[in-house]
Amino acid sequence: MNLTVLFGIISLVLWVVLAFVVAVPAGWVHLFYVAAVVLFARRVMLGAPRFRS
Repeated sequence: MNLTVLFGIISLVLWVVLAFVVAVPAGWVHLFYVAAVVLFARRVMLGAPRFRS
């Protein structure tokens, strides 16, 4: 698991908690969802980083 997947999971969990559990009425909460989708799409499109030595 790399940092892209980790940050995607964290932002998705933050979005669920802030949007549904706490029910924050502001629109900025959905930026966490956008970040999660972008990070997961980046992971799928680029794949795992390859470390070359």
